Order: sequence, then C-alpha cells, then structure tokens
Amino acid sequence: MNDRYAQTVGFVLAGVGLAASFLAWPAEGALASRAAAAFAGLAVAAFAARRYGVDVEELDYAAGVGGVGLVVAATAGVLAVGGTLPPGPPVALFAGLGAVGLAVAAVTGLDAAAVHARERRFLVGVAVSLFALVFGSLVATVATGFVPDDPLATVPVSTVASSAGFGVAGLAFLGWYGGGLDVRSPTRRDLTVAAAGTVAILALHYVMVGAVLHFDLPRTSHGLVETAREHPEILPPLVVLSYLAIGPAEELLARNGVQKYLYGAFSRRGAVVVGCLVFAGVHLLAYAGTGATPGAVLVTLARLFVVSLVLGVTYERTDDLFAPVVVHGTYDAVQFALAYAAFA
Repeated sequence: MNDRYAQTVGFVLAGVGLAASFLAWPAEGALASRAAAAFAGLAVAAFAARRYGVDVEELDYAAGVGGVGLVVAATAGVLAVGGTLPPGPPVALFAGLGAVGLAVAAVTGLDAAAVHARERRFLVGVAVSLFALVFGSLVATVATGFVPDDPLATVPVSTVASSAGFGVAGLAFLGWYGGGLDVRSPTRRDLTVAAAGTVAILALHYVMVGAVLHFDLPRTSHGLVETAREHPEILPPLVVLSYLAIGPAEELLARNGVQKYLYGAFSRRGAVVVGCLVFAGVHLLAYAGTGATPGAVLVTLARLFVVSLVLGVTYERTDDLFAPVVVHGTYDAVQFALAYAAFA
C-alpha cells in the first residue's frame, strides 16, 4: 500500500522551490521568479493534499506539472543572468527536478522503501562519478608532469590518463556492487544499434544546434575546444583517442557502471534518464571553467543530457558496451574533426 512518503518528500522539495522564488533573482528574471512561485505553489498544494489523505490520484500529476513548470521557470531565470548567478534560480531548479522525480514516484505508487532505494542509488551514482572525475584529474596531473610543456604532448597524455582514471574507477565500482563487465564479441544487433545510434546522436546534435541558433540561446564550448583554438594540432590525436580512450572509459563508468547500478531501483527507462542526468552533471566543470555565463553552461549541459540519452538507450537495448562506445567515440571524433577543419 502506498504510504505517501513520496508525496511527503515532494511537499518539502516543492516548499524549497517556493522559498527559492523569494530569494535573489536577476532583474531580468522577475517574471520567471513569479512563475516559479506559482508553479511551486501548485506542487506544494497538490503534494500536501495527497499527503494528508485526499484520494484523488490526479493530484500527483498536478504536482508533476508544478515541478516541470518550476524547472522551466528556474531555467528562464538562469538564462536571464548576465554575471554572477544569484541563489534563487539554481535552488529552484534543483527543487523542481526533485519535485518531478517525487511526482513520478507518487504516480507509480512507490512506498518509502522504494523511494529510499532510488535516493540511495542516485546519490551513490553521483558520488562515484564525482570521485572518478577527481581521480582522473589527479592521474592526468601526475602524468602530464612527465612530458614537455607543449599542448601537443600534454593534451593527449592528459586525455589518456584521465580516461584511464575513469576506467579504473568504473571497474572498481563494478567490482563493488557486482555489476560485471559487459563486453562480448559484437553481434549483428550490436552493429545495427551502433549504426542507428550514430545517426540519431548526430542528427539530434544538429537539431539542437539549430534550435540554439534560431532562438539565440547562450552557448559555450568544452575547455578542450577552447585550447584547440590556439593549438589546432592537438585535435587529430583526439579524433583517434575518442575511440581508444574517451568513449570506452566514459561509457564504462556512465553506462556499465552507473546506469546498470540504477537498474536495481529504477525502471530501465528511468535509469537511462537519471544516469544521463548524472553524466551531464559531471561535465559541469569542463564548461563552467571557460568563463561562460551560467545560462550558456546550462544550455550546453542540457544539450549534452539530450544527446547522452542516445548513449543510454544504445546500452539499454544491447546490455553491452560496444554500441555506446562506438556512438560516443564517433560523436566526439566528428566534433574534433570539424573543429580542426575550422581552426587549422
């Protein structure tokens, strides 16, 4: 029987979102802050009614609508920021995402134990991903100390070393929870899924690029691409390393590691979405360090989340690393090759 734990936690998170609407927002985001208050209020009311015994299941959907609206309003607030990010929009954004997740749990009738399992596995996935990021960065820092201070040497070495760190962290995580390494000889289905995924991820990428240009949304580039503007000679090696290091290491951790771990608490589709949220989130530093506006970083991370859904689906459909590694490697290789054609 549903103990309404999801509605209780959702009520708290929606309340945080409502409080966030009264924190500092950018001057250009006044309308967004009012919209955030309205949607958060809807979520608070719907969650509260369900928590205190109103047996109208449609209220769980109303809470979800409020959470989605809060996310949209918070996103508009972030996009309106031209300088330092005030606390209102990011707090509202995270509260809104949490409220959406709790509304989904409420709609599906999850009890406290099931929600706790999702919370625990999500937090472990985030912690492991952050650990892998830090560990990979430390390995890269040590490795680049042994090569000449030339981007043509330091960038490929750093890429291989950080990827190795990601891979080691992924293997350790698999060993910890008994996930098993999903590598086999590619089947015809694996090849088909890899080909379809490659077409899908590139098509989706350019659709989103077109949308960003059409709506004149802020954007930024990966820190590696910024380095390549001054040193385009680093890009050809990165095309190769996309297949040999970047794709295999990141997919081992993100898909075989985190996504598969999330299967233990989420539906497989839910695990794809949540795993991609974690995957996009750990790329924050790579984009935030370029001096871009918060809105540009958010747009770029949103694009990364969307394209990573293709990677999550290819892994979910095959339960093997071949297809997502090929799709990921090809996606990165194409970006590096196009950047070289533009910068060289």
